[in-house]
Amino acid sequence: HPQNEVSQSNCAFLLMAFILLSIWVQLGSFFFLLSGLIGDLLLIRLFLYLAYVMLLTNALLGSPLWPKILSSDQMSFSEVAMDSFVWSVLSLYVHGSSLVALIWDERAPKLTDDEAALWRMMYRSGGLSARLFQDVVARHLDVVEVEAGDIVDTENCFFIIYRGRIELEVLEGKKFSHSRVLSSGEMFDLKSLGLVRTESIFDNSSVRCTALCPSKLFEIRKDNLVKIAQNPLSKSVFQALLINNLMYMVESYREINQTRYEDDNYCSKIFHPLEEWEQPESFRSGSGKALQRPLRHIWKGMRGSFGLPWPFARHPVGLRQTQLPPPLRRDEYQKRKVT
Repeated sequence: HPQNEVSQSNCAFLLMAFILLSIWVQLGSFFFLLSGLIGDLLLIRLFLYLAYVMLLTNALLGSPLWPKILSSDQMSFSEVAMDSFVWSVLSLYVHGSSLVALIWDERAPKLTDDEAALWRMMYRSGGLSARLFQDVVARHLDVVEVEAGDIVDTENCFFIIYRGRIELEVLEGKKFSHSRVLSSGEMFDLKSLGLVRTESIFDNSSVRCTALCPSKLFEIRKDNLVKIAQNPLSKSVFQALLINNLMYMVESYREINQTRYEDDNYCSKIFHPLEEWEQPESFRSGSGKALQRPLRHIWKGMRGSFGLPWPFARHPVGLRQTQLPPPLRRDEYQKRKVT
């Protein structure tokens, strides 16, 4: 009877609508959901990787229905869903390779004593991790020693004073303007940082630097410094260093803390080993200790980066806009326009 056929088809539709897929698909969906609720990149990759592990398992077991784990007692190759298998393998490679790279980043870096001293300065100033320092800064870093009376090459290099004293003379054109003594923790030539984007006093002035005593300096070539100082991963640190240096200048004009200008062996406390309260928390990314207790690292990362979608929580503003570079200077724009 036509009415009975319609009734039977409706029942069949309802039964199909309530069919549950296997536990593997349920777990995969759960991990996909977690990857959307977590903001930590390593955990996002981890949960996506686990989700595709579940989908691959489901494909290899013949895509069973709930509550079965296998599609049949005797599996054959023809029952494997090849499209799910191929996509799962490709996705596992993409997310797995990224996951391995992110985990590899958490290992403790190996720095020389001099490199470690400069890292402590940058960590104290702007929170730069030792791993980022090793990859972004240390590869371009040289440690040089100069004797009293030596002229320091500010034409091609940027310097941070580790130990010693340097006399900095400011020239307006070829005319001497003024001078000051720099000591441990100070930098020169500030113009090399490229952080002052508008017209400034740096444009028409130059510096001449002479060692007043045997001094140890951190040296970075200017062409490399521009890449480091403008790198989105380290730019904020160099901005903080610039502020620190301006504070040194204010102190010098107010004649505060003159001891560092009189002691040839003075070394700023900013280079000293970290105190107990300064040590980065071991569970944080970039601490170099996260892999010692990986489960605690994962749990803290989940708690710290968990976020509900709208309307249950407000979405963070500007997450993708932090990479916006500053505007070009006029000379940079003209040079790019010509090339």
